[in-house]
Amino acid sequence: MTRLLLSLALGLLPLGFAVVLTRRLGRGIPVDYRRLAMVCAAGFAMGSGAVYFERLAFGLTGLALDVSTAGTAGALLAMFLFVAPFEEGLKVLLVWPLYRRGRLDSRRLGIIFGATGAAGFASAESVATVFVAGSSGVDLVRLAVAAPAHLFCAGVWGYALGSQTRGRWFSGAWLAAMLTHGVYDHIVFGRGAGLLAAAVPLLGAMAFLGWIAMRDVAPRQRLSDGGPPSSAILSSLPEPPSLRAMQRALRKTDRPLMLHWIAVGALVNVGVVLVSLALAVYAGHRMGVDFALADEADVRSIGPLILLGSGLLAAFPFAGYLVARASAAQSVLEPAMAAALAIAAVVLALSATAPVVLIFALAVSPVAFGLACSGAWFGMER
Repeated sequence: MTRLLLSLALGLLPLGFAVVLTRRLGRGIPVDYRRLAMVCAAGFAMGSGAVYFERLAFGLTGLALDVSTAGTAGALLAMFLFVAPFEEGLKVLLVWPLYRRGRLDSRRLGIIFGATGAAGFASAESVATVFVAGSSGVDLVRLAVAAPAHLFCAGVWGYALGSQTRGRWFSGAWLAAMLTHGVYDHIVFGRGAGLLAAAVPLLGAMAFLGWIAMRDVAPRQRLSDGGPPSSAILSSLPEPPSLRAMQRALRKTDRPLMLHWIAVGALVNVGVVLVSLALAVYAGHRMGVDFALADEADVRSIGPLILLGSGLLAAFPFAGYLVARASAAQSVLEPAMAAALAIAAVVLALSATAPVVLIFALAVSPVAFGLACSGAWFGMER
């Protein structure tokens, strides 16, 4: 009975995300809810079949997603050469007939149908995993944390399917979604319980990008225009830039690219990161945090990793702001390139250390880049 209730709760979680997303994006456009329910049901059936087929393939080939069983190289090969492209490809098949018939004629519909099919897929994955493999507390956390990534990654290529320029960049959007989902699932399912903290910044980045994407494709109406009332707290929060505003900020301006500020900015980023990490270590020692517990197999390592990760991420918006102000930048391009160069240098340096540190660095890299661009956004001249 307990297993049944747990499987139902985990199965309803992604479906609840899909309902909220559909209500937000479906305002003012014709949504065929019968077809939407069929896509969701087909996603559930396809997800159940995928779980069975993957377990059968793992049993026949000896592959595994768990690093402790297959090793780092074996787990990465199983994820990126089999599981990630297989699952993301199946989800595309759910909505491809609708696209071919011209039913996905807007970005909103592309996101809605892609995410709903992925929600059915994720629901089946959670239910089947609980029934087939059982469930410990950590396993339940893994399944709950994994569900939002299904919807986000399907929304990325669904956005491309509903775009008028699908032929130009759908393949790139699908590849980016597949790689992102592979990295995320490798952290959630392939690494030890102590490294689940590395999924938090990626989850936060997905939530933020999803927020600004919804602002771009479905702006919320004002109350005077017939829109729903918003709370005083939400209305007082600063609005993030839309996707179009971000694209404009990253464009090259009329003046030449300032290469010297890219190099100087990279050094500034590295310097601020080192200072921020030193402050995090100092604060950790003052609070009695034992950094020797940073072992991915130990749940107690989550605390030290969160402290170090917070110190690392806090450095990038400050560094981006400093570079933009010092260079009198008129776009985010130079600070963004400086941050990318610094992140690449840090990841390259960490590649010679323990794999747990490198995986954590790769997980926070996109978030760090986004924070650096946000800092530069506030610091650039307008």
